[in-house]
Amino acid sequence: MQETLKTSSKKDFTNLHYGEDVTDMAVSHINYVIFNLFKERLSRGNIKCKNVEKNLNQLCILYGLSLLRKDCQGCFESGYFNAGSPYSEWIIQAMKTTNLIIRPQIVNIIESFGISDMRLQSAIGNSYGDIYETHLRWAEESRLNTTKAGDAIPDGYLEYITPILKAKL
Repeated sequence: MQETLKTSSKKDFTNLHYGEDVTDMAVSHINYVIFNLFKERLSRGNIKCKNVEKNLNQLCILYGLSLLRKDCQGCFESGYFNAGSPYSEWIIQAMKTTNLIIRPQIVNIIESFGISDMRLQSAIGNSYGDIYETHLRWAEESRLNTTKAGDAIPDGYLEYITPILKAKL
């Protein structure tokens, strides 16, 4: 081991011993920057529609809470959270409350992202607005409705089930 330390470069040594920590720190930093830029953009106050601003504020809060829920170890290490308090329960409750506030607008919010209908497999809020037509098409094209013979009788029914039904017990 000592021989490896002498022959390896500083970069290799760092990657070998601290590579995972460096990666975790980079991901945490990127998440923090995204949250901070999101919050900063909202605090400028130049969003004209107050309802849009309210929804974006709730999304920012939800994003921050989800990041905090995923990794709050730093809050304990820094002394901001103290042991024995139910912080995780409070974070989850805050997320539920935020979700209740956002829920009435969630379809509109999701549609605003411009996700294609092929990616978002939902008839609700599709780009055509044809909820019932989409469900009918899905039912007609379902593999449960296609048979080898092309009729509505499921494969194997005539071969296996009909003799059992006709058998006299």
